[in-house]
Amino acid sequence: MSAEKSPSSYYTVLGVMPSASVQDIRRAYRELSKLYHPDTTTLPSAVATEKFQKLNEAYATLSSPDLRASYDIRNG
Repeated sequence: MSAEKSPSSYYTVLGVMPSASVQDIRRAYRELSKLYHPDTTTLPSAVATEKFQKLNEAYATLSSPDLRASYDIRNG
């Protein structure tokens, strides 16, 4: 199973536990988005863009109760 399909991948991207509240997820997203936003990071552009896209995908899924429930069911 690839890292992108592992049950904890979105949680790992955001650095939160699967039991994290929506507030915890939002807080982690905000902190990490400051680090990885392509306009503000010192990382190479391609690396920053990839990390920021994964961060956005993880946040979009885990911050929505319906999407999060589906994600958790689908990924075990």
